[in-house]
Amino acid sequence: MALTAPKLRVGINGCGRIGRAITRINLEKDAFDLVAINDVNPDIENVAYLLKYDSTYGRLRHSVAVADHHLLFDGIKKTAVYSEKSVALVPWQEHGVDVVIDASGNDLNLFALPELDRTSLRHCIVTNSPDQIYLDKSVIVGVNEQTLTPSDFVVSASICDATAFVSVIHLLDRAFGIEYGSLTTLHPWLSYQRLLDGQADGIYDPPEYGLGRASTTSLIPKPTTAVRAAAKIIPGIDDKFISMSYRVPTMIVSAADIVVKLARQVTKAEVVELFRDAELRQRYPIIQNNFEPLVSADFTGSEYSAIVDQRWTEVQGTGQLKLVLWYDNEWGYSSRVVDLVTHLASLYD
Repeated sequence: MALTAPKLRVGINGCGRIGRAITRINLEKDAFDLVAINDVNPDIENVAYLLKYDSTYGRLRHSVAVADHHLLFDGIKKTAVYSEKSVALVPWQEHGVDVVIDASGNDLNLFALPELDRTSLRHCIVTNSPDQIYLDKSVIVGVNEQTLTPSDFVVSASICDATAFVSVIHLLDRAFGIEYGSLTTLHPWLSYQRLLDGQADGIYDPPEYGLGRASTTSLIPKPTTAVRAAAKIIPGIDDKFISMSYRVPTMIVSAADIVVKLARQVTKAEVVELFRDAELRQRYPIIQNNFEPLVSADFTGSEYSAIVDQRWTEVQGTGQLKLVLWYDNEWGYSSRVVDLVTHLASLYD
């Protein structure tokens, strides 16, 4: 990737947890020009407030002011703000937007993306993993971003769990081969869950009634789409893995417990060396190795896709391997979305 790739002009549709994390990360990295934001919240002062103050990541280190339907960052960077219900109603072309990042999680916006005015628009990035029929390509940076072409218009950046899982599994599969395995994720609560017992929102069909229970007091078992999302990057991996998840009563940082049967016998030293080498050679901050006695809170704000906690790496028998991963499910994932925009810019050198 060329170091002199031009910065793209970006619009963010949906300024919730992921949209705000992307905005904060870009303020630090200056990877692109954020020229427009659309959010269903009609109160621009509240939009600015939520960017300034964050219960997970603390106060923003940059100034944010509101001026004439714009956010003004550090007194110089102007971002137009809209409050339209659909991504299709935002005049992205008036701001010369190259890339729209749809962080709304709303399927109605997903359906509208292919119909957007392409006067200047080159790509749309979706921050979830919808059915492949709606996409030109699914991408996890650090794994298959090199397959992108200028003609890939609607691109999925997958999901946080798959981003961590695939970043590790593809290394293992290439080095040793994988016969089968299991994945268990522990994921912090999400905004659609409840503080007190109530109706389970329609995230799953049939509904998962457990997700209507008080999120602050229980571990809540649930299905996970991580392996299904991973199969869009590594075809056939869903036939090799069983999986489940727990929603846990914490605010940030997920974990993944992975057990795999490798195609050949290996030693723990070989596995550790594989991930040490990957950390040294990688272009983006994908893999990090941890050897200290840390807990989930210690990884808050980590930009890595997956931190391999080598204290728990174990090998038994003729190739049974256990790994434990940590990942900041907001900041780490959003960092890859920002990297994806940087990679897209390199296509136009």
